[in-house]
Amino acid sequence: METILKVDNANVYYGAIHAIKGVSFEVKEGEIVTLIGANGAGKTTTLQTISGLLRSKTGSIEFCGEDISRVQAHKIVEKGLAQVPEGRRIFAQMTVQENLEMGAYTSPADMDKNLERVFEQFPRLKERRRQIGGTLSGGEQQMLAMGRALMCSPKLMMLDEPSMGLAPILVEQIFDIIKELHKSGTTILLVEQNAQMALSVADRAYVMETGKITLSGTGRELAASEEVKKAYLGG
Repeated sequence: METILKVDNANVYYGAIHAIKGVSFEVKEGEIVTLIGANGAGKTTTLQTISGLLRSKTGSIEFCGEDISRVQAHKIVEKGLAQVPEGRRIFAQMTVQENLEMGAYTSPADMDKNLERVFEQFPRLKERRRQIGGTLSGGEQQMLAMGRALMCSPKLMMLDEPSMGLAPILVEQIFDIIKELHKSGTTILLVEQNAQMALSVADRAYVMETGKITLSGTGRELAASEEVKKAYLGG
């Protein structure tokens, strides 16, 4: 399997605060890789650095063999890296279909084909295609945010806290969708506070604490680790 994303020695600062400290990890094509950790561990900052919204002072970020650490965020999306942000951030005044079409701005030629694929993956969105995005339930908004990211045919999809604020039954639905996306060939980098769910779907996982990666292994290995159980799984 080829390495699709390689983060090497990332150090990110917010003013004087050292938020990310020498972070290195990789994602191979076809994998689900998850970053778990407490709130404030640096997981979202890591995703924002990969997607070009923040800059690392050191090291490099390679996507499909190209260093993107100085590339503008919208150009990174054009290269096939899509992020589903924490809190969903859909366009609340637009319809479901208009939201999805916004996701296709980097690949307008494939819009109809991708729209069909998204509606196949998310039948609920097809039913509600004319509905205003802001009137959807939390779970439906999460589906819409994921569908919007799929509209640019991403080589890698980054999901930031997809289960946040959702009822347990919806969390299971969202994770079923993540498994389906993975099965259909989408490579996924998942940031998630629900460590149990995240590790259950992950090929490999990394634990972040105060801006550093402190543990790594397969999803199964970390789920069985006493340290992880104590800190994140209530064991």
